[in-house]
Amino acid sequence: MAKAVLYLSQELESAFADAQSGKIRFVTSRIVGEQLTLAGAGAATSDVRHDVSTLVAEHLGDGRDALFALFCLDVNVPALRWVLLAFVPDSASVRDKMLYSSSRDALKKQLGLNYFVGELHATELSEVTLESFQEAKKRQTADAPLSETERLLKETALLERDTNVRSTAMGVIPFRISQNLRDKLALFKDGKFDWIAMKLNTDDESVDVVKSLEKLELIEVHEVIDHKTPSFVAYRYRSVSSTVLVFLYVCPEDAPIRLKMVYSTAKATILATTSELGIDFAKTVEVNSPHTVVEDIRAELAPPKTDDDAARAREFSRPAAPGRGRGRGPARPRGPPPAPTS
Repeated sequence: MAKAVLYLSQELESAFADAQSGKIRFVTSRIVGEQLTLAGAGAATSDVRHDVSTLVAEHLGDGRDALFALFCLDVNVPALRWVLLAFVPDSASVRDKMLYSSSRDALKKQLGLNYFVGELHATELSEVTLESFQEAKKRQTADAPLSETERLLKETALLERDTNVRSTAMGVIPFRISQNLRDKLALFKDGKFDWIAMKLNTDDESVDVVKSLEKLELIEVHEVIDHKTPSFVAYRYRSVSSTVLVFLYVCPEDAPIRLKMVYSTAKATILATTSELGIDFAKTVEVNSPHTVVEDIRAELAPPKTDDDAARAREFSRPAAPGRGRGRGPARPRGPPPAPTS
């Protein structure tokens, strides 16, 4: 049977994002029409067994209706993991049995597969117990030995999952901006600095200044930029006729994948902070190869080509070689000439 392609409601998506705070024990969902909707949620207490009883008594009710429940066994860890309960009683309609059976994957994929550590199927209320949730988690197949590439890919997926849900819940990841950085950015706004390089401290999720320069010519950028690890830079480009504020997101190709993902997520925090301080960047440049940073900035600052530029390019384009292009006569017939007629 083909798997149902159902989509999450905005309410369900938001509720699951909010549940990553550790204050929610479970989130429930019902299929309504062609959508996975939010049915309810239960607060986490210090007694997990009590929370299971609350789920059964207050959300499964008399046990006659199908329901999905996303249940977290441990809310006191940094990255929460969930067991998916598919409660489909024998009394459910044939249509519901088919839909709930075939839409489990769609639900997990849209919320993030890496969130889930087990799956529990139940047809009776008596089957929904703390022990059954724990057993479902134990049954989760252990990871096979991973190659380095597979390990990096999985690490990236895990980080994407964590940052995507946290971003949904909070708008931007709340990296703390140091007071030193705020002070330097204020001076940058006033024209006191041309270059403010920033880096993350992933231990306490803060951002601080690592280098500030009062004057810096474009040709010198290559010498001061970090070639090994990601960074953010507020740069004031000065030309003879104008000054342009440029935001650089420096992400070297050979930087660790996890660090790339963290910086990619933190970018929104930096830009939100600079906007609050009244700094309006005219250009944002992503630098993957620090060796070409000067060329990257020049390309971004170059004025866009106009129709007149294109026309001039065609006007001075190289003429076609003799015998090519237009003006060629009809092709000569191939093969031997026809025999003369008598």
